[in-house]
Amino acid sequence: MEIEPGRSIVVAIGAGHGWLTRGQVRIRAIVEVQRESELVTPTYRLLSATFASTIAKWEAQQRALQQAKAQAQARTPKPPATRPPSRGADLNSRANANAARAAQRPNPAPDWDTFRANLHLYQPEYARFIRSRNPRLSQQQADQIAWAILRFSAHYGVDPRFIVAIVLVESGFNPDATSRKGAAGLGQLMPSTARGLGVVDPYDPIQNLHGTVKLVRGHLEKYWAQTGDPNGWDHVILALAAYNAGSGAVRKHGGVPPYRETQNYVRKVIRVYKQLCGIRD
Repeated sequence: MEIEPGRSIVVAIGAGHGWLTRGQVRIRAIVEVQRESELVTPTYRLLSATFASTIAKWEAQQRALQQAKAQAQARTPKPPATRPPSRGADLNSRANANAARAAQRPNPAPDWDTFRANLHLYQPEYARFIRSRNPRLSQQQADQIAWAILRFSAHYGVDPRFIVAIVLVESGFNPDATSRKGAAGLGQLMPSTARGLGVVDPYDPIQNLHGTVKLVRGHLEKYWAQTGDPNGWDHVILALAAYNAGSGAVRKHGGVPPYRETQNYVRKVIRVYKQLCGIRD
């Protein structure tokens, strides 16, 4: 076994590691070293080994996960894209006394500091709603998805109900969902999009939701800059169109593209989002 350029050692391997004798491969290994005295040459015995690429992929996943967690714990950037939710009886509550006014201007000045400090109060409601929409999820999975949505939404300044609406329409809260076009995971990220967002494993709920919220925030910020009104619906609608069809299609058509899929998608997400906010048309 070559342990560094120009330096090799002889390692005893068992029958279970015969694959190592079939050519040159890069591996990560655990080797037991035995040496009776300083005057005796040590002997080496292989305890475990795997391909170096396998370990490298796992390390990349761990780095991405740690980066996502660190970003979620950082301060929320300003200006916020949408408002944080007020706590109601449940996520589907329509008991919003200001619904008529909210329908016209859905995003009054938010208090993100208060929201972020009380995420634990929202999590049970969100987990309960998520599991009601996908009963196949375990309670632990629902809790993980709810917590990730809340944390990343608070970090990026996006109303978590908006993310819930998107994920519900995209995947029905199925972390293993795969579309015919190859979109993967909760937010149905395309492979190239996932890579651009730093998502190593799109089927990992934490990584996928971090990428999803980050992407949504970028679209919201881009289109509120164009519309000039971060408190209206125009930039929200354009952000959804870009999420579904790509910002290039939105630019090409000067708005929501005339694609049936995209137009239905935008209407569906907006309808769910308004329901979650208690807004009546």
